[in-house]
Amino acid sequence: MIAVSILTGLFVLSHAVLGNYTDHLGPSKDAAGVHGPQIFNAVHNAMRQWGSSVHHNGMSLFLATVPQGVLLYHGNMLPESPSGPEWLAYEIEHAERFIRSFRGPPTHEKPSPECDSGELPNQQKSMGGKSQSADGERGWLHVYQTTRPLRFLYVDGMSGGKTNMGTLDTQDYLLRGVRSSNQGDRDSGQSCNGPMGERERAISLCELCKEWDLQGIIRMEAGFEIIKCDFTDGMEQIQALQRPVSADRGDGNSELQRFEYLRGVSQRYFDIGSSRTIVDYSSMVSAFFFQLTLTNPDPNRPDLPRLSETTDAELGAIKRYLKTTIEQHQIDSTRRIDWQDVSDLFVSRYADRLQYMAKFDTSVDLLASETSFLLDLYVDYSSEDAAISSDSIHRCSNFFLHSISPVSESDHLIHLAFSEVMSQVCNTLFEIRELVTTHRDKDFAPDLAAEKLHELIEYLGWARFKHCSGCGIDEVCVIPMWPFGDEDDYYHPRCRSSSDLQSGKNYWGELGFSGREDHNAVGASGSAAT
Repeated sequence: MIAVSILTGLFVLSHAVLGNYTDHLGPSKDAAGVHGPQIFNAVHNAMRQWGSSVHHNGMSLFLATVPQGVLLYHGNMLPESPSGPEWLAYEIEHAERFIRSFRGPPTHEKPSPECDSGELPNQQKSMGGKSQSADGERGWLHVYQTTRPLRFLYVDGMSGGKTNMGTLDTQDYLLRGVRSSNQGDRDSGQSCNGPMGERERAISLCELCKEWDLQGIIRMEAGFEIIKCDFTDGMEQIQALQRPVSADRGDGNSELQRFEYLRGVSQRYFDIGSSRTIVDYSSMVSAFFFQLTLTNPDPNRPDLPRLSETTDAELGAIKRYLKTTIEQHQIDSTRRIDWQDVSDLFVSRYADRLQYMAKFDTSVDLLASETSFLLDLYVDYSSEDAAISSDSIHRCSNFFLHSISPVSESDHLIHLAFSEVMSQVCNTLFEIRELVTTHRDKDFAPDLAAEKLHELIEYLGWARFKHCSGCGIDEVCVIPMWPFGDEDDYYHPRCRSSSDLQSGKNYWGELGFSGREDHNAVGASGSAAT
């Protein structure tokens, strides 16, 4: 087991930096150190489909800006723009997925009184739950362009996934103060209030955003989405075209359409694309900053953090801290630190090489050569004990942090977390270098080195470790993204073609999508994503 050794004295958070949050309910440098890998991954995976699917129970929030001139998409059954809070998709395929028209038998079921009351306008069939689809009814795809930079609150992880696994914890427990026992439709699947109370959730989140002078919420499911609180503010409609009638309802074409949807989403595995959203990492607020019980009540998934065991007082402290952070960053125009760039440099240098060295058939000579290649940069060979010098380890641990000058409290906590992660990597590599140098002729050296590397890889939990390579042009590397995905694909992502999208147990359980139903069933199963 890798020990958690906080680098005390290097980047100590002063009382002045911590401000009024020095009690046990406030952000803690000890918590940031212990949760170093989780904080590192939250930053590294922000606005990235792949990493946010691997670590789908997000515990962090960031301010984010959508610049002027960005195109966003919305699908509904009307030619008019929505008049209230609604969903925008970043990808065309995502929006089209939920408004594609079909030719089928009319639905004779009457809407319930609350659906027909006018409080829940039928602007989008996946929003309101039970739509009234007449024979030949055709939907509309709306295209919008931002007219000025718009500020949002980004909720990380698979925060658009309507599941009972914890993907909604940050929104419901933290932002809304709603526990599962009194959430109404949260556990009841589909209703006029949307899947798991989506419309109620959107309305209450927008009330909070109005209070904080934000435009809405950025989330992710199978594709990134925005809950836009007011479509008339900061956007102009540049196109609204009616979709063609689609005659297929579950034949081969629907499988191809689903595959093309996933292909489009996969283009955002590592990048939201063309700076369409700029995350302010210096505004990060994370449950990982606090000394909380984040244990999952499901004993089968200890790897997934939850907020379900936190107290109301603890949740209230985080929310107050979030509000203060948002207020400070609205009036402070100081240049922000792009912590994701820092994480990218570090991961790209070490990730593949760690996996390569961790192979159990790796030779001592290869381990010696690889560790020397990675570590020689930090070694002063004018010293007799250069190979084991603490100065060498320190130089390695802080190499990618030299140019960083933390400003905000979040910066200091992220800095500490990054320093802890980098220290673990460097210490382990220097240990392995010493092992294979001192015991070059010993049979146990490669196996012991591999064991240390596997422990390090497990500790880091980098999403890159799970990405499949070598997919063909007609394939996509598939991991569960709500509402799609096999259970096995979460643990062993694989390349899949349009004829092999899903064959096993749905990872998301009964609230997911089997992958063998017609393309209109996704909306019926609960997505409110466009």
